[in-house]
Amino acid sequence: MNSQRQTTITRSQRSEVRCQNPSSVICHLSSAVWRPASGFTLIELLVAVALLGMAMAMTFTTFYSVAKAWQRGTAMADDLDHGEYVMQQIVCGLRSSFSPPSAKQVSTNATSTNAVSATPTSGGGYGFVLEDNGNGVGARDIISWVKTGTALLRLNDPLYKGLHRVRLSVEDDGDEGLAVAVRAWRPYANSITFDPMAIDPHFVSGKVVGLNCRVAKEIKGDKWDWMETWEDEATNCLPLAVEVTLYLEPLDRNEPPVEIRRTIEIPVAPLSWSGVPKKP
Repeated sequence: MNSQRQTTITRSQRSEVRCQNPSSVICHLSSAVWRPASGFTLIELLVAVALLGMAMAMTFTTFYSVAKAWQRGTAMADDLDHGEYVMQQIVCGLRSSFSPPSAKQVSTNATSTNAVSATPTSGGGYGFVLEDNGNGVGARDIISWVKTGTALLRLNDPLYKGLHRVRLSVEDDGDEGLAVAVRAWRPYANSITFDPMAIDPHFVSGKVVGLNCRVAKEIKGDKWDWMETWEDEATNCLPLAVEVTLYLEPLDRNEPPVEIRRTIEIPVAPLSWSGVPKKP
């Protein structure tokens, strides 16, 4: 009996101990179940989105600037390639200019070598022609001279085998706009009705929008004495130096054209002046 009673009391005590403060147990369970989990607040999310947007904007701006600079550099290199090609053709053409010997040289050569010249007078139809059509970016000068070689001619043009006169101008090519136009023909054995402008031009490059030329026949003060015109007896002779300026298409509409300039000395030019009497 006593042991059974003790067991009953013990169980009762345990029950009282477990249920001595039932509210605290319920509160503990409630806090364990309904306590909100940790996370980002709305302000933190907005700040994160704003920072992400700024980072993306900076990345896009940098990428766009690099891509734009690359495109601009490529376009500039392309323009310079076209301009340098045209300029090199003009340089080679001017340096291969032809001038017949003067009457004095012909008589001397005939006495010593029995040589005969096709043109006994100095210059004649083998001189240099310059038509001045403005200055600066809007210049549309025209130059013409007699030369040898393949410079400025079409591929496999039969004229390269002998003397030929070339005429350079800036004209509308009917496709992309302005371009350097070259016309070439023999300076002799042409009919009376021959018109060089009836020749279909050969367009060297479509990137050139302006051509400006100056000529010089003497040096003053260690510098070439440049002239915009080439007239009177000079038209039957060659200038000692020619300054050629090419204006290429601008990269953007609001920018000035790209400018390429060269000074070309003509080796045979002094020969063309040997038969011309000097002015007092």
